Amino acid sequence: MVSDRRAQIGRRLGALALALLAASPVHAAVERPHALAFKLGYHVYPTSSYLQVSGEAGLGGVNEFRGQSLEVLDYTYQWTPRWGLNVSLLNGYYRKYTPLENLQQSILTWYTAVTPVYTIWGTKRPESWLVYAGAGVGRYGLILRFDDRTGSEEFHDYTLGYHTLIGVEYCLNEQVGFVIEEKYARARVKFGRELEGAFRNTHIDLGGHNVLVGVRVHF
Repeated sequence: MVSDRRAQIGRRLGALALALLAASPVHAAVERPHALAFKLGYHVYPTSSYLQVSGEAGLGGVNEFRGQSLEVLDYTYQWTPRWGLNVSLLNGYYRKYTPLENLQQSILTWYTAVTPVYTIWGTKRPESWLVYAGAGVGRYGLILRFDDRTGSEEFHDYTLGYHTLIGVEYCLNEQVGFVIEEKYARARVKFGRELEGAFRNTHIDLGGHNVLVGVRVHF
């Protein structure tokens, strides 16, 4: 009889512990833990040997190697009110045309990045602000193409890099928010082993600063 009473007390204490654990803010369930975002941005690339040689050759230096960027896929899973995991696929495109040489230079860049994100300030509720930051790694790819009257040449390569980000989101309601982000990355792609002359063994740094604005949908 005593053992039955002890077992009953143990079950009650266990149920109480589970209830307290479930009510803890650290383990609290997150409403609408999934989010998809669409972002447009402007990317400023750092100086690299390729840009220096390009400037000398009249193909466009560091000032021209900047332009629009687009996040085709941006998914975030929020597993606690503060911590989330972001996966993004970003494309950037740049084109330079030199009429005197009848030469068109096209550069396509793409990045696939994984970023743990921490909410520094704010909570996700209607008409409120969130400030978040994160750091992660990614795969950075490059297609470099030259077109002239005689034909075209393409060069493909990729590298691994790292990045940091800080962002602000205004939650319009429980489902929709507007975001502003700043990302800084370091990712240097070496190429040019197939080329002759000054462009041989040059590198392009695909990192730099990228400022993005967009819409995030929570579900």
